[in-house]
Amino acid sequence: VELLTKLGVYTETELRSRCEIMLENYCKTVEIEARTMETMAIQRIAPAVERYAGDLAQRAMAKTAAAGADSRFEMKIIGKLSRLTDSISDKADKLREIRSSIKCWDWEKEAYGVRDSLIPAMEALRADCDAAEEITARDYWPFPTYGDLMFGS
Repeated sequence: VELLTKLGVYTETELRSRCEIMLENYCKTVEIEARTMETMAIQRIAPAVERYAGDLAQRAMAKTAAAGADSRFEMKIIGKLSRLTDSISDKADKLREIRSSIKCWDWEKEAYGVRDSLIPAMEALRADCDAAEEITARDYWPFPTYGDLMFGS
């Protein structure tokens, strides 16, 4: 502030206004990303993972009924996917709760809340979604994979 006011680039009032505008933009942008993330997780990812787990369970039952074969692989994947979808649901709820608590009156205060609470909640939800993507069959996954985006495969 001292340097820019001394050089006549900005007044202190102009600098504080610019700072407030940038903080507001930061808060609103991350809030939109969090809302989008909630929607993607609950409306697209969790249902796709559940559909795959359900189909896998049906195949495991058919395999056991037809050949008396062990279905350890399928049961292991179903268990992991079930735990992940429960966790995705819980973390999306937590993300919504944190996002709803951001009132956006004091942009500096809210920016700290976004940094310290909202972004870590988004990272936690993202970790579960990434873990689910790794073990969900490609045909069920509702979005292009990283490989699709990077290599067009």
